[in-house]
Amino acid sequence: MTAIGADRPGIVAALSAALLDIGGNLEDGRAALLRGSFAITLAVAVPDGVEPEAVSARLAPVADALGLGISVQKADPKGAESTARRCIVQIYGADRPGIVATMAAALADNEVNILDLSARLVGDPPIYVLGMEVEIPDDREPASIAAAVRQVATDHGLDVSFELEESEAL
Repeated sequence: MTAIGADRPGIVAALSAALLDIGGNLEDGRAALLRGSFAITLAVAVPDGVEPEAVSARLAPVADALGLGISVQKADPKGAESTARRCIVQIYGADRPGIVATMAAALADNEVNILDLSARLVGDPPIYVLGMEVEIPDDREPASIAAAVRQVATDHGLDVSFELEESEAL
């Protein structure tokens, strides 16, 4: 489930309550505020027999009241499992169009999947800061991918760091 709209208090409370009303359990989620717009994506487990259309119907009045656009899709519950190694990639450089497109293409060319992305301008003069959490396929060497991504960054006047992420053990 994804919802997007103008930020205001109560969005998460209203959406999660509506999902709870149909027996939904929030298994994973991410929310962000970007220049006054709020976006949230939730992975919700629902009881057997509850179809995406029923979830959409329950969320529609909440979305209307909050001025949100809502999208509900059925997802593969097994799709989130991966044994791929995760890395943190951070890229810095003078702001200009094409940084995300160039660096995302360099990762895709190396079969690297972007899991999370954050981009912002900081400072004066502005420096573009791009941070990504990525997955490297098991059959690929992180060092060779890091070298390829560093070369693309250097060719475009960008600085990059590429670090293997520690496992998320609790």
